[in-house]
Amino acid sequence: MNTSVKLGAHEILFLSDEENTVGIVKAANAKHAFIETDAEELVQFLSPDDLIAVSCFSGGDKARSMVKCMLYLVREGGVPLLVLKKDHPATKRMPLVISAGEKIRLTGCIVPGTHPEQDVLCGRGEMDGMVIRGEPGAVVIKGGGKPESEVVPFSSNLL
Repeated sequence: MNTSVKLGAHEILFLSDEENTVGIVKAANAKHAFIETDAEELVQFLSPDDLIAVSCFSGGDKARSMVKCMLYLVREGGVPLLVLKKDHPATKRMPLVISAGEKIRLTGCIVPGTHPEQDVLCGRGEMDGMVIRGEPGAVVIKGGGKPESEVVPFSSNLL
C-alpha cells in the first residue's frame, strides 16, 4: 500500500484484515507520551501532526472498540505506554500494543509490547512491513499489503 490518506485531529484511520486491526490518530493536543520500562521513564514529545497508533491482534467491531478506547486513554487521558521485558509472560497475552511519533514502522518480527523505541510497532497480516508517517492533515502509508482502510470520526469526548 503506497498512499496518502487525509486525516484530521478528530478522525481515526482504521487499517484491517480479517485477523488484525490498526487504528491511527493524530497526536493533536497531546504534547507528549510517557513510556514506562522496569528501569526508567522516558518522554516521547509529540507535535500535532505526529501519530498515535494502536495495533490489535484481532479483527471486527470488538477490535475497533478496543483500539478506539486505547487511543482515547493515551491521547486524551495521558495514560502512559508500558514496555515489558521480552520474557515477561504478559507478552503472549497482550491483545493490543501502542506507539507514538512522527514515523512508525509496523513489523511482525518483534515481541509485542517490548520495544521502548517509538518508531516500531508490532503489525501483523496485511500491516506487516508498513511505514506510516504523519504529515499536515494526512497520513502517508508505504509498504505492507493491501488492508481495508476507513476513516471515521474520533471524539475527544466519549459521552
